[in-house]
Amino acid sequence: MKSRKVGYDCASSSSTRAVGQFFDIYAKNFDALYGHTGHRSALGRWADRTFRQVMVRRFEETLQQTKKQEIHSVLDIGCGPGRYTAAFALQGKEVVGVDIAEEMLKIAQDNIDALNMTADLILDDYLSVRFDRVFDAACLMGFFDYIEDPVPVLKKLATEVTGEFYASFPKSGGFLAWQRRIRYRLRGCPLWLYSKHDVEDALIASGFAGCYEIRDFGRDWYVVGKIQSTR
Repeated sequence: MKSRKVGYDCASSSSTRAVGQFFDIYAKNFDALYGHTGHRSALGRWADRTFRQVMVRRFEETLQQTKKQEIHSVLDIGCGPGRYTAAFALQGKEVVGVDIAEEMLKIAQDNIDALNMTADLILDDYLSVRFDRVFDAACLMGFFDYIEDPVPVLKKLATEVTGEFYASFPKSGGFLAWQRRIRYRLRGCPLWLYSKHDVEDALIASGFAGCYEIRDFGRDWYVVGKIQSTR
């Protein structure tokens, strides 16, 4: 079935470049959304508390998932400013972060260094990266917002992760989706939003039928997927 996810986009390759350019400019403000810096205005902080509570919720939930003893390594896809990457490292995990925005990775390195932690950071499009190892878990928070077709990503993920993955998909309905779509269009950054049916279609098409759980986090769908290794 053809995906019914909504958004605005241009050609795929130029879309990837547009996302990278957007986050190179937006990096410091984006990191401030986690409440660790003083870059946000009073109005911005109010908006964060009002509309972005889901970011805190999915952060806390993901850390609950990765604290399992059987998880020793985590692949953080679209790691951005490295808040998840650093948190995984604090849990004692071996972490690799991937992002297409150089400015994001600079902030990520600073955040990791500030905690005296270590992690490998890769500047590249995830679909272009080839690993010579596998991971116990993967994190894709705020990643599929900027991906036109999630299926190739999920299929690649199944070859590189042996345990489970945690992902967020932004909802396509409601006021928050409407205003976000307008903001990103004005900024020239592609944005893709999903119904629950869209998420289910993508997971099933990627081979995860019966191996996932979708939770309603308000603004986002939060997915926990189990990977059945054939190796």
